[in-house]
Amino acid sequence: MRPGTIINLEGIMPHQRTRQINELYKKIVAFSPIIGIFGHRQVGKSTLAASLAQSYFTLDDQDTRRQIHENPKFFITKQKKYPTALDECQLEPALFPALKEQVRVFKKPGQFLLTGSVRFTSRKAIRESLAGRMVGVELLPLILSELDQEPLPDTLLTLLKLPAFSQSSLDLLRPWSSVKATQESLEKYLVRGGLPGLCFIREERLRREAMLALHQLMLDRDLRLILETRLSLEAITRFLRLIAANGFNPYNASEMKRRTGLSHQTQKNLLFAMESIFLIRRIPITGRSGEIILMEDQYEELVLSDASHPNQDQLLSAFFRNSRAQFEYRLGSTVRYESYQTRSGARIPIVIVSDGGKLGVIVIENDTPTLSQRRSVDSFLRHHANAKALYLSDNPVKPRMLDQRSMLCPMVSVI
Repeated sequence: MRPGTIINLEGIMPHQRTRQINELYKKIVAFSPIIGIFGHRQVGKSTLAASLAQSYFTLDDQDTRRQIHENPKFFITKQKKYPTALDECQLEPALFPALKEQVRVFKKPGQFLLTGSVRFTSRKAIRESLAGRMVGVELLPLILSELDQEPLPDTLLTLLKLPAFSQSSLDLLRPWSSVKATQESLEKYLVRGGLPGLCFIREERLRREAMLALHQLMLDRDLRLILETRLSLEAITRFLRLIAANGFNPYNASEMKRRTGLSHQTQKNLLFAMESIFLIRRIPITGRSGEIILMEDQYEELVLSDASHPNQDQLLSAFFRNSRAQFEYRLGSTVRYESYQTRSGARIPIVIVSDGGKLGVIVIENDTPTLSQRRSVDSFLRHHANAKALYLSDNPVKPRMLDQRSMLCPMVSVI
């Protein structure tokens, strides 16, 4: 194989999709000498990098990796076609000091595009973080607007900035005429997820086998780049399956120890490693201590939790996975996520937090919140003066104002 070539599912997938990260990339490449695009395996990094770069190399290729290992400075300085993409960069620690020296001497923007399925700063063997010389972004699994090839929504960004809801807030939502078609896309997304290397496999049995094989690679190779452990693949997989099945319930280390035999420190180490390979997302709980842990991809969660069909927690997960792109793919729109859960039983599973306020999100069945859900929202709004709440229906119902701080609408109208 010629150095710099790659053959994998991403390169031959049946449908190419324009990625929403492209506009963000165009802005970053104009000022940063190194751009990092990182994320879950099979999320589309190689396909994206090959489309953006003038020259492309993958460190999965043994010849390329050997050249870099033997003389990283020579390999870096001989590159003249910018951006030069270096895929799976975390596999060769010698690469990073050479990159640092190159851009220290030659400060031209847009020289190198690094991609990786491991946060290379988590590898002890990599001592150079490229801080101040690289802008890194995450490529997320496909979202609905990418699957349908629509513009990146800014609905949640706009709703979050509002001091209060009004009747005109309803005009910010997705037009009612397109809600039904998007609902159909959501139903497919719930059972197929957003990993381009997998979600276009139509046969469920083949798709499931591909997902299980992908997890074996991630847990038996990528994870061990971060964590030196003697745990078997079976033990690590069982731990991950219990996390996936836990949904939006608070993570309980003592219960996990009882079910797996893993010590609290071992669990802590595994969670750090799984986060470092973009397998999980950790969301802190306010109102009580703890955190919830979500899988990175929708189909991944479905397979690992052995769910036969999507439940309410997986609908919430779908909202989370689609909503974050509205913020992460835009410069300057920094938010964080938390979960509001109190010991008295109030529960707002997802809360989007910015400097301007908080937006709590709760998924309801059909178009009527339960008494428990209303009490949870009341508790949340009572404790946060600058907060608002969205009741998101899993059906295409007509949006409506409930009061100045709460609104009900279909989930697909905001993602």
